[in-house]
Amino acid sequence: MKIDRANASHWLYLALFTLNVAIAIPLRWMSGRNRSGNVLLYGHKLNGNLAAIYEQAERMDGLLPPLVFLTMDPAYHRQLLADGKSSALAISPRCITLLARTRAVVSDHGLHALALLARFTRVRLFDVWHGIPYKGFDAQDFAVQHRYDETWVPSPLLKTMYVERFGFQAERVQVTGYARTDRLVDRHEPTEALRAQLGLERTRGRRVVLFAPTWKQDASGRSIFPFGVDQSAFFEGLSRVCRRAHAIVLFRAHLNSGVARETVSDDVISVPHAEFPDTEAILLLSDVLVCDWSSIAFDYLLLDRPTIFLDVEPPFVKGFSLGREYRFGAVVSGMDELLGRLEQALLDPDAYHREFSLRHAQVKAAVYGDYADGQSARRCLDRLQAFLSRDEFSR
Repeated sequence: MKIDRANASHWLYLALFTLNVAIAIPLRWMSGRNRSGNVLLYGHKLNGNLAAIYEQAERMDGLLPPLVFLTMDPAYHRQLLADGKSSALAISPRCITLLARTRAVVSDHGLHALALLARFTRVRLFDVWHGIPYKGFDAQDFAVQHRYDETWVPSPLLKTMYVERFGFQAERVQVTGYARTDRLVDRHEPTEALRAQLGLERTRGRRVVLFAPTWKQDASGRSIFPFGVDQSAFFEGLSRVCRRAHAIVLFRAHLNSGVARETVSDDVISVPHAEFPDTEAILLLSDVLVCDWSSIAFDYLLLDRPTIFLDVEPPFVKGFSLGREYRFGAVVSGMDELLGRLEQALLDPDAYHREFSLRHAQVKAAVYGDYADGQSARRCLDRLQAFLSRDEFSR
């Protein structure tokens, strides 16, 4: 669950979650090291890397301890159960026994109250951070993750960054590939099924442009619409191109933007994260990506499809992790250039490959190395199993 600091109920949820963890800690002390029990997945939602790992574990059919997604959100908990997913409600007293038996936690966005569990008991911790960043970070940004047993990263390049720039011990950073991108490598899901999943059946036969800007980040007052153009004028420009090219635009605002679903026009459809958490489905459906400094570009990179970058100021107070040289497609500095590039990408996608194929391939090789092979989630679970087996052997 994404914590809203202005929402009093969220503070109550955190307090109840913390209370449950505090009660579970002495129970863990009394029972000793847990050699049977569960593995918790913890993040905003069961999507991205966590979902890929969960689904891979299901395919392994009992070879691992049960994987359970932990959430503070009662409504989301009920939704997961209705979907047949294994979920636990962190604010319920029923969760105490689960916390007392937890052997490991795999997280993609910190720990919240689980930090107490990590501090006072021996629980295995693994991180699968949710983005390959343009945004700059330093070691302090990962103070919690430095205590983890392992951090799983997409490539040797990212491992080097974690060690040299983010201050991680080299032996605690393991290259596994990026679990959530396994679907983008396999690409076995039918287009019409993806449209149905997103409620886009009426757009059948139309190509798809994805506009996915990052949020304001460290730049207060920053607009997610580029070049000093307001939302109405920006989408009207995209709509004109789409009508000529028999296409639609999907507007995917960042989770932190606070943009709710809205009806923009017949040609521009909003797919906010809160209602459509399956980002990979949206990427698989998209024929062209338009973005600025969003890390979503690195996921889309694996699809080898036209990508247009907006040349706007990066909203990062700490500079870059992966810099400007990792933008792999056309970089546009105004609306006319954007619309021209977009029309070309829709009507003549081969033109993109003629112009950018070499740069595209170079960036993909650097960011993913040899690990974009559809087996990343399996490698993550292999690392998890290695630790759990070691704990079993040491008893």
